[in-house]
Formats: sequence, C-alpha cells, structure tokens
Amino acid sequence: MNLLRKILPVLLAAAMLLSLTGCGDTSWIVKVDGVAVNSGLYIYYQGIGYTAAGYELMAENTDYYYKVMYGESYIDDTIGDQTVREYMNDYAIDMCKQYVVVERLFEELGLSIDEDSEALIKSQVNRTWDSQKDSMARAGIAKSTLEKAVTSSIKEELVFNAYYEVGGLNGTTEDDIRGYLEDNYVRVKYISIPFADSVDDAVDSERLSNAVAQAQGYLDRLNAGESMDDLIAEYEASLETEDESSEEAEASDGEETSGDETQDAEDVTVEEDPYENESILSLDSTSPSEKFVNYAFTEVADGESKLIQDDLNVYLIQKLDILERPEIYDENRDVFLNALFDESFTSLLNERLSGYTVEENASSIKRYKAERALGLED
Repeated sequence: MNLLRKILPVLLAAAMLLSLTGCGDTSWIVKVDGVAVNSGLYIYYQGIGYTAAGYELMAENTDYYYKVMYGESYIDDTIGDQTVREYMNDYAIDMCKQYVVVERLFEELGLSIDEDSEALIKSQVNRTWDSQKDSMARAGIAKSTLEKAVTSSIKEELVFNAYYEVGGLNGTTEDDIRGYLEDNYVRVKYISIPFADSVDDAVDSERLSNAVAQAQGYLDRLNAGESMDDLIAEYEASLETEDESSEEAEASDGEETSGDETQDAEDVTVEEDPYENESILSLDSTSPSEKFVNYAFTEVADGESKLIQDDLNVYLIQKLDILERPEIYDENRDVFLNALFDESFTSLLNERLSGYTVEENASSIKRYKAERALGLED
C-alpha cells in the first residue's frame, strides 16, 4: 500500500479550526488536538513531497522521466497552479497532521507492532540513516525523526488493514479484490503489423489492405488450432529476415565482407517460459497505444482472439484470463486492496482530523523552506 498518503487540503478546510501563530519557537510545525509535531518531521515530509511531485509531473509529461532519472532539479517547475515548492510545503504539513491522526487511531484500535515489524523499522532506519545522515543532518532531520516517520508508515498500514482487510471493521472479500484485478488489468498476447510510419502520414490504402490481410491470415491459422506463440515467433523471424536482407543490400553497395563469422556453439537447454509473449496492461497503460488498450478492455472478451486497429498498426490480439496466472494476484494483492479503499481511508482520516483543533506555526513554516529539505539552500 501507499505508506505515505497525502491528505487533500480542500477536504480539510470546511470542518477544521485553523489558526496561524507567529511565535518565535520553531521547534514545532503544527499542533493537532494539542499534540505538537516537531519541525524535523515537516522537513522530512518536504523531501517526500518532492518525490511525489516528480511522479505527478512524470504522469503529465514523459520528459520528466529523464529529469528524475538524471537527478535534475524540478523545484522551480509547476504542478497545476502550484509551484513545486508550494506543493512540497502543502504535502509536508498535511502529512504532519496525518501523523497525529494515525497515532490516535492506532491507539484507539488497540493495535501493536510485532517483533518482525520492529526489526523491519530498525533495519530501514539504520540503512537510510547510514546512507543519508550527512544530508539529513544538514537539513535538520534527526535519526529519531526518521524513526518516527518510518514507524508511522507501519502504523498507517496496520490501521488501514484493521478497517479494510478481510474480516476488518469495513472489511472486504477476496472475490472483491480479485474483481478489482479483473476490472483494471488485462492479460494479452498480440502481433502488430504496421501500415503507417507516423500519425501524420496519409494512409496508404494498399499497405493497410496488406496489413489487414496478413493479420487475418494469422487469425485464421490461430482459429484453426495453431499456437499464438508459434505465430508470433514466425512473424518476428520474418521481420529479422527483412532486416538482414536490407543490411545485405546495403553491404553490397559498399565494401565486401569476407571470412566465416559463424562458430560452433554447445547445445544449451533453455527453460521454456510458460508465459512467453504475454503483456499485462492496466487501464491507464499507453503502450502499445491508448486505442489498443481501450479496445483490449472493451472490445475483446477473455479467451477471444480478434483483429483491432489503431492509427499505425493492425493487431492480432489474444486476450487471456488474468486469474489463470495466480502469482499476479498473490504478489500484488496488497496493491489491489489499497487501490480499492484508498479514497475511503483518506476520507476516514480527513473526517477524524476535522474534529481536531489545528494550530500551524507560521514562524516554522517561514523558516523551513523547501530548498532546505533538498540541500539547495545557501
């Protein structure tokens, strides 16, 4: 599950008593129902907010994948009508408020952290501190603050499960969780045959007709009992042959190659992949294209094979039952459970927070700028 859940400010405004104080003590950032949260936790969550901002920016613009990958700063960029700095600060203050709400719910539910989780917390804290202690210390984050944040994430997971796991206060069923998998993911094999090189090309009707005929030929053979994997292998081999022919033609126009470049190789036994050529697509997948994904969800039934078409390719698609691969469910069950009840849990946290008095420390908010959390402050 998401261990750090950002509480949306718009959901808090209506019912929350909020006051800003101008005191000079900057050791705390916010008081929730009289419980003070130290400023170090705010700085820590600012850093987490920066990462969250990166994910949102990547979702809006794929160019940000490269910025994030190569560590380029995006703190001066914007998300919607907010700067990344403002986003980081809002994220951090909301997480500090949530910290207290989770603590209260954890106590009220009578929950406890077991030895395995205690060991996990200790290991994660030590590992993170050992690798980042210099930068954290410069930012104003103590090891004890890091431990609070990591412990809170474990407590949040336990509170979430107490409400929404099978047998929980608002518990679900395994069938409901499997239903989420079936509704939001598909399992397919496909062959793509291009009829245009870009969406700006005028459609070549002859090339399109040939692509349809080729795909239909594969579909007829599939319906006659041939294996989809064999058809995919045959099609890929034909593409390799075309590439080799093209390379040989280019080589014949230049220098001749000489010598036998082949060599004997020992026989190697390759373990067969039972799920060769399969793709697992989610509702928000964009590859191989958004149209393909939409058709896969809406136009093709489990166990069905048919032809579909987008702006560039004709496809032979075979849709398989996703539940026939049990490891997909087993390995991602917690992700599906969280997705099912994330909004409900956020509403629960917001509702509880709305009953508390909240006092923000304006002096701390002014002092601890977003740049400091990232080590960018002069």
